[in-house]
Amino acid sequence: MKDINLNLFKYFYEVVNTKNITKASENLFVSQPAVTKAINDLEKETNTKLLQRSKKGVIPTKEGEILYEYINNMFKSLNSTLNTIDQNDASLVDLNIGATTTNFIVFIEEPLKTFKKLYPNVKINIILETKEVLENRIKLNKLDLVIKNEYENILDFTKIKSFQIQDKFITSSQYFNHLKNKVLSLDEILNEPLVLLDNITHSRRNFESFLKEKNKSIKPAYEFNSYSLCRELIKDGFGIGIGNPIHYENNKDYSILNTDFNLPIRYFDIGYIKSSTNKYINKFIELL
Repeated sequence: MKDINLNLFKYFYEVVNTKNITKASENLFVSQPAVTKAINDLEKETNTKLLQRSKKGVIPTKEGEILYEYINNMFKSLNSTLNTIDQNDASLVDLNIGATTTNFIVFIEEPLKTFKKLYPNVKINIILETKEVLENRIKLNKLDLVIKNEYENILDFTKIKSFQIQDKFITSSQYFNHLKNKVLSLDEILNEPLVLLDNITHSRRNFESFLKEKNKSIKPAYEFNSYSLCRELIKDGFGIGIGNPIHYENNKDYSILNTDFNLPIRYFDIGYIKSSTNKYINKFIELL
């Protein structure tokens, strides 16, 4: 499923969970027509009927059930890194953190762990969404902090701190042995099969801009909008990928390749929403 916007999966996932397009639109903070269009676009991209109406509401077809299971596993993998606080505790207070980038865990993982120990009565909600959806939440006073790509302008956002990532080329520790222990040129890298995230991602756009400056172009062997799927294909030896080295340097399944060039640095900002009155914002900022 190449070149499919990740948000189409999010909308489909919410419709299946709620069995109702109107309810899904309310939960996603978008209009009902936007959800309907997203479903139509996803069915068009997959060339498959994914939803059907029944007495129980809107339910997935057999093909839709397969896709839902895949998306569900993907979201479970993400959610397993987030909230471990008991949601039934009546004393819980929410701290809502929005993010437009999947790299947010790298920036706040340690502060999050410390914060949870210091303030066990605070429930941290992570909302990984587009700029537009996060701004809708801001308008409804449902967002306190945001982590975003540097180039994105977010409503009511005040920067606290900036971070940077320099992506590296990643391969399987079991395959592509002819590339290891060498300093590789760009041409040598591009002669190998590539497993990349699609053009909607910051890392891919960053790489494409770099190639344009070098008068180079690519046609990846595999191209997905799922980070976890790219990781699995890289691990299984389907090709070379690009990623944040922090995710790979202590993982025995992957090797970081050496090159005689560097990819451009990517920048990220974390900041608070000025209109938020959440008293725990400053507590979290202190840990950053």
